[in-house]
Amino acid sequence: MIYLDNAATTPVHPDVAQVIAKSLCEDFANPSSLYKIGAVTENKINKARSSVARHLNAKDDEIYFTSCATESNNIAIYGLAMARKNWANKIVTTGYEHPAVRNPLENLKNMGYTIVNVNPKEDGNIDTNELIDAIDSKTALVTIIHVNNETGAIIDIKNLCEKIKQKNKRTVIHIDATQSFMKIPIDISKIMADTLSFSAHKINGPKGIGGLYIRKGTNIKSLMVGGGQEKGIRAGTENIHYILGLEKACEILAKNIKSNLSHYSVLKERLIQNLKQFDNVIINSPENAVPYTINFSFMNYRSETLLHFLEQDEIYISSGSACSKGSASHTLSSMGLSDKRIDSAIRVSFGTNTTEEDIDKFIQALKNAKEKLQKVKK
Repeated sequence: MIYLDNAATTPVHPDVAQVIAKSLCEDFANPSSLYKIGAVTENKINKARSSVARHLNAKDDEIYFTSCATESNNIAIYGLAMARKNWANKIVTTGYEHPAVRNPLENLKNMGYTIVNVNPKEDGNIDTNELIDAIDSKTALVTIIHVNNETGAIIDIKNLCEKIKQKNKRTVIHIDATQSFMKIPIDISKIMADTLSFSAHKINGPKGIGGLYIRKGTNIKSLMVGGGQEKGIRAGTENIHYILGLEKACEILAKNIKSNLSHYSVLKERLIQNLKQFDNVIINSPENAVPYTINFSFMNYRSETLLHFLEQDEIYISSGSACSKGSASHTLSSMGLSDKRIDSAIRVSFGTNTTEEDIDKFIQALKNAKEKLQKVKK
């Protein structure tokens, strides 16, 4: 099997699975219980919180555990916006956010908030000056995806956050770091963001656990009320087993972030050089995109048809965001690309186990596809 869809999800690392299995058998006590075994479980959660915080250079009490990045995004977006509704009702964002951000913003629009979308240019990059220009005295929130999930386009969040705060120091900033957490070094102490979301299943951890950084002192409304867990921000009994799995996944990747980026760069260069032999390939990812995600159009061949053809050889790619269930790419549409180019677009995303041999086999499979598949009718 050649798995080239790591932007959708990643296989669980065996060491992570082992930690979770052990915890399932041993850590059954409720962390909120007053007796000793409950305290032991709580201590393990606090240790994991400290460990995850260290990877972001955050304070321990700035990390909150959630069920996934979607929940983290919802908590941040609704919580930050509603905490400021008495003085501001404007939200500025990019035009190529993940549905976990777009859909909450659409709901807020229906509630009376003004949403300003700054679309990427045709090359896939956001004009940050245009985004800054959209901010005014009534802007409550700016929410930004650090690395786009479809093209790998990356935003310099440190520089952008500084400019946002210069424009309006009361505006709060949320970063969706789902595609960058533990893949790119992030020192949140040097970034003027107020919240940042992340997920375990993108980094060889389990599905069902994520996290949210909230800068200490940030005014945010709680959306889930209950037993008061996670300091009232996210009520519900903590998923101790998957929290420990997230901790372990971070620990494994932390040792190799730079070497992994170098590995991805080699793979990306190999793929792009080999794609040049095809006269029908157009690269949709920006030149400065992250090295682990590449989006390109295999012109005149429908992406869904190509996806299923490659699947026969156990080669797995994506025709866009996995959360969109095959719908036309929102990101490529926001870039203003033609329908024909969008219909032919596929995404290849590398993982730590991807090899150069995988790339060569993928290229050969594309050659076979071009010979055997019928072209899209003009």
